[in-house]
Amino acid sequence: MSTTTPGLWVSTQHMAELLGIHRVTLQRLKKGGFFRGGHHFRKANPLAPRSNTVWHQQRVLLRVDTP
Repeated sequence: MSTTTPGLWVSTQHMAELLGIHRVTLQRLKKGGFFRGGHHFRKANPLAPRSNTVWHQQRVLLRVDTP
């Protein structure tokens, strides 16, 4: 497992590895509304319609730890 750097935006694959879940599970949580767009995740390139998602490490880890 990697160490985390506060405030760092990371790929879906990296975020899933940090959480110990599959990337599809992370995407399902995103689609289900568990994470908030613009706060927990955003597009890597906002101008590209099919851009990859990047995740804010610190905010996601805080969200997962909070009931």
